[in-house]
Amino acid sequence: MFVQQQAGHDHASTTSIYTCVSSDFRTRTLRRALDATIEAALKPARSVR
Repeated sequence: MFVQQQAGHDHASTTSIYTCVSSDFRTRTLRRALDATIEAALKPARSVR
């Protein structure tokens, strides 16, 4: 929304034309986020005393 406002666009679809990222970058970023989430979920919970 910030970029949309700075560019003076009324519609997000117009702004998205200029802000797209490569599918490779998107896939790698998503993979890292998913891996970290899964790793955190599988770690044994620490006991609180």
